[in-house]
Amino acid sequence: STRTGSFRFRRQGQYGTALLRTAAADVSRPSTLEPLILEGPLRGVIFAASASAKGGSAAAVDRDGLISTAELCVRARVPRLCIVSSGAVTRPDSAVYKLLNFVGKGIMEAKIEGEDGVRQLYASPDLVAGGIGYTIIRPGGLTPAYDEAGAWLGQGVSALELNQGDSVSGRVSRADVASLCVESLMSKAAFDTTFECYEADTAKPLESVGISNILKQRKPTSVKTGKERRSSSGAWQDVFTGLINDVTA
Repeated sequence: STRTGSFRFRRQGQYGTALLRTAAADVSRPSTLEPLILEGPLRGVIFAASASAKGGSAAAVDRDGLISTAELCVRARVPRLCIVSSGAVTRPDSAVYKLLNFVGKGIMEAKIEGEDGVRQLYASPDLVAGGIGYTIIRPGGLTPAYDEAGAWLGQGVSALELNQGDSVSGRVSRADVASLCVESLMSKAAFDTTFECYEADTAKPLESVGISNILKQRKPTSVKTGKERRSSSGAWQDVFTGLINDVTA
């Protein structure tokens, strides 16, 4: 995905493989996605687009663009749609939500409306029975995937913690969020789930996570939700074990 409105990879030629093809599309214009989201060849779709000055408004991208993408995935019976959303998205009373929503011109409102639209769309018993589902990932504060020299900054699954309930957050590398997205496509435990992710040693309640992230603190909270999930084996798939499926009213 791109925030600039133009389509250009950071490293030319890096992404041409037998397993991955690249193409330009605009999530705010579903007609550009229709030739790409087709029944049969796709194991999953990852939606990591978000609003930007040149790439579209929050309503156009984070809400309408997401829902349009989900509708195309359902129509094509793509087995899994993975969505990168945001921590604190259900907490309009929190300082994190208020700041991000103000700076992002309604982005948090658009993200939760997009999430809710997806959950409603995928609530059909036919889709559930057919193994057609979604995974919503809510990262904490995003840190770079690469350093200035181009070195990968992902910490790996052993450093991560997942949670549910939108009451705890922290910081996480874009590299690890990308890995979670790819791994979730293959996880039965992540089917129709929504969860937060962050580096375990940065975990803080939403009330204090903003200051903790600004100061780059690494002293995790002692308060537990009981829904923490970590990989004890060091395998990515194990981190999803025990996630609670969403219930759509």
